[in-house]
Amino acid sequence: MTRKLVVAWAFAATFFTSLLIQNATADERRFTYVYESSILPVGVWELEQWVTNQNGREQGDYSRWDLRTEFEYGLTERLQTALYFNWQSVRADGVPGGESDTKFKGISSEWVYQITNPELDPLGSALYAEISTDGLDFELEGKILLSKKIDENLVAGINAIYEAEWEREDNTTEKEAKLEFTAGVSYKLTAAWAVGLESRYTSAYPDGVDLSGQEYQAVSVGPNIHYGTSKWWATLTVLPQIWGDGDGADGGRQLAHEEELEVRLLFGVFI
Repeated sequence: MTRKLVVAWAFAATFFTSLLIQNATADERRFTYVYESSILPVGVWELEQWVTNQNGREQGDYSRWDLRTEFEYGLTERLQTALYFNWQSVRADGVPGGESDTKFKGISSEWVYQITNPELDPLGSALYAEISTDGLDFELEGKILLSKKIDENLVAGINAIYEAEWEREDNTTEKEAKLEFTAGVSYKLTAAWAVGLESRYTSAYPDGVDLSGQEYQAVSVGPNIHYGTSKWWATLTVLPQIWGDGDGADGGRQLAHEEELEVRLLFGVFI
């Protein structure tokens, strides 16, 4: 699998999604890093295409593309599930410990259980669980989702995220964990356009999955823009790193383990 084939996959998936637009019903996701606590109606399918690019490390020429094609389905009034197909392409010329590679990253199974409704209750809340595997490595991710539609134009959300990874290498299993917090606000300017701000705090713990021995931490903040019609929606976020410390940090940023800039595009439609 080459880098060109991964890019072709992204275009093909986006094109396939666009073919479904004529039969879609309207909705919108106004963030790309922050999850809201709303879920799909019962029996409704949604197709989302994710494209994330990360650029810039302390040394060398670094660029990484993560592509995810997601199929979501509303199971009950409070429960939805999703299946992801994941691809990754990395260019890491001259990056210490980096390796250029393009590969299929396996599948992910997502489950979201809504506790309170963000439009009916004072605060919307949900629990999120995801497991990913390529048959060799495993990753577990849990989130607490809080959000609120403050009025017809303003939406706010915050997530607490725990990730644990088990990677097989040379007949041994390496464990590491991350703790993240994301937050965002989005304001609708017109019936179609909205603008907002998203932030992410990341801390890494390479000594295990019990959040001991923090290696580094970093903060990224940036704008997003959303466009939605009665049939489809798209959201773009630009997230530069503004602060970091810990192992390898220099000049107030963490570029030894995290990227200088991250850009994410989501494109979604109901089937």
